[in-house]
Amino acid sequence: MQEALEKAERLLRSYGYDYEANLATIALALFAKDPLAACRSINTAEWWESAQSLASIDLAVSGGFTPQSRRDAQALREALIEIFTTLRAYGEHNEAGEIIVSQFRKWMESRV
Repeated sequence: MQEALEKAERLLRSYGYDYEANLATIALALFAKDPLAACRSINTAEWWESAQSLASIDLAVSGGFTPQSRRDAQALREALIEIFTTLRAYGEHNEAGEIIVSQFRKWMESRV
């Protein structure tokens, strides 16, 4: 999860999503001390449950659909899948996250 949070933070910050990048930074610091607390901090509406959530960010759109921004969007989705999988492994459940991550997996399979 550490690498996934670092990747998410780096990608979000490179596209100007500083607030969301800071959420990843906070979770990363928590994860080093208390993985369960980190998972609880990630299991929020800010991460998964609204059109303004971190998971709703599409770097391909933000980057003008360039080849690099499409690769970055896929990399962010991969990181979010890993983050959510870890969250679940620590016993956290988020219905909205389940739906979003399921969609990410479908997009990854279809190369969208």
